[in-house]
Amino acid sequence: MPERPSPRRRTARILLGVAVLCLVIAVSLVAVNVFVEGGRPVASTSSPAPVAAPTCSPPPAPPTGYPTFTTAPDASVAQGASWSAVVRTTCGSLTLRLDGARAPRSVASFVTLARAGYWNDSVCHRLTSRQAPTAFLQCGDPTGRSTADPGYDLPLENVPADRTYRVGDVGMARGDGFPGTAGEFFVVHRDFTVPPGAPVYSRIGTVTSGREVVEGIASRGGEDTRPDGPPFQSISVLSVDIIGR
Repeated sequence: MPERPSPRRRTARILLGVAVLCLVIAVSLVAVNVFVEGGRPVASTSSPAPVAAPTCSPPPAPPTGYPTFTTAPDASVAQGASWSAVVRTTCGSLTLRLDGARAPRSVASFVTLARAGYWNDSVCHRLTSRQAPTAFLQCGDPTGRSTADPGYDLPLENVPADRTYRVGDVGMARGDGFPGTAGEFFVVHRDFTVPPGAPVYSRIGTVTSGREVVEGIASRGGEDTRPDGPPFQSISVLSVDIIGR
């Protein structure tokens, strides 16, 4: 007749079984990267993978001059259509879709300046991030100091009704005391809403490809950890090519 296990041994076996069960459950939770809720897969709540910084080439020498104009281009240049533009930078290319129907004067200006080579070899001099109320990479000033002037200013166009700018939006920068700084543009890398009383911006289009270039620059942060200043990873615009409507 087999020997009956003692109460102490039975307790040890139960505890061992519970420990093994807990281990199996823990391993299963680690292995599963989605959870099911209401019959639909739901993404894990773990932190997203960090954005990889782009591979960049050395910046070119800044231009010694840039084209200027006496008046703003006529809105008819945009012809109420969507335009495509390729912004070639030292960190990769971005393709933009420009909305000439909703922002005709701003798009007419963008097309005119691009064709004139206004932005060739110009630095993207400003990144707003972290504690800044906005979140964009600003380019378009040939001097790199936000002091260039193509010779005209622009009115506001196509401002979002909810004052919210979303990832991939392309907008026109604004200078102190001016409705719109015609020569400078920005790309949004994180959604932000402009509070009442703060300046809003003309929205002229969206990035259709290459958004990861701007997001990679933003992931490196600002120079000297500043929330509003030059990006830590230098980036320059080599050229902006209009490739059709």
